[in-house]
Amino acid sequence: MKKPRKLKILFCVVAAVMAITACGKKNEEPPTSTVQEQAKEPTLSDIHEAVKAVYGENYIPSENLDATAIQSVYGISEDMYEEAIAEVPLMSVHVDTFLAFKAKEGQADAIEEKLTEYRDYLINDSMQYPMNVPKINASQIVREGNYVFFIQLGMVENDMADEDELLKQFQESNQLAVDAVKKQFE
Repeated sequence: MKKPRKLKILFCVVAAVMAITACGKKNEEPPTSTVQEQAKEPTLSDIHEAVKAVYGENYIPSENLDATAIQSVYGISEDMYEEAIAEVPLMSVHVDTFLAFKAKEGQADAIEEKLTEYRDYLINDSMQYPMNVPKINASQIVREGNYVFFIQLGMVENDMADEDELLKQFQESNQLAVDAVKKQFE
């Protein structure tokens, strides 16, 4: 008879411990932290894939530029960035371009300035096929902290529209890539 009584006591002790533990967990307050959680920093590869996904098979840039070409074409030297993705089309008839830079500390302004100079050159001084002018005018430079992008992408449904309508359509199409980039930083 003593064994069942010991067993009852053991069950009661275990039940009491479990009840105290369960109650303790319900009343625990989450630890407070004085350091705010920082958002996860996206990789250039993730951003690039997100932009490509927006256009699917209509993403035209397919030639990767190396550091020498980046410096030669855009004036951005390798010592200005930690990482870069620079894609242009294989065929010169197209102007679709995606440039993404993760700037080294203190270099984002300089990269943004170089990309602005390049964009201004395209708009004001370069010789272009007339069909590419609205796409070039719709291009954007986007900056998120130390990340700087030059985005000149997109397709339009009606390439026979007048110049103003084409510009509007290319702006809307290019904005899809801009939005995809910005979403990666949310």
